[in-house]
Amino acid sequence: MDENPFERAASEFRRAMEEHSRHVRDEMERAREDLDRARAEFMRQMDEAREYMRTRSATPDDPLRADRASKRRRPRRKPPGSAPAPVKPRPNPTPLTDGAEAPVE
Repeated sequence: MDENPFERAASEFRRAMEEHSRHVRDEMERAREDLDRARAEFMRQMDEAREYMRTRSATPDDPLRADRASKRRRPRRKPPGSAPAPVKPRPNPTPLTDGAEAPVE
């Protein structure tokens, strides 16, 4: 009886772990390839968009560019002849006498 009783279970466990790690490695490789493909497609689309915008900005009579310049935000102006709104002054509190507490409303 010098054979370890857990040897069979241990070898089965090691085999299962190797199989699982192989499966996960393959799955990660597929995901990495998908990500690389998507990144390449995105970069291609960005290059196309940059080229499109570069060629469009070369035209001086572009209606979209001219429209943007006229819509710049301007500071707010008061209407002519308007006076500032009246503000009531804050009342000065008077100290309470004889240590009385302030009324709670």
